[in-house]
Amino acid sequence: MKSCFGLLVTLIILIAVIGTGAAIWYMSDTAEFSRKDLPAVR
Repeated sequence: MKSCFGLLVTLIILIAVIGTGAAIWYMSDTAEFSRKDLPAVR
């Protein structure tokens, strides 16, 4: 039972770390200051 609980905690921590990294990447990719300007069409 103890090893199952440890595995569950490890899995939750892993998901939290990956989710945090994905959220930071998404916010920095869609933020105003990192927005790529589209070339002007004339």
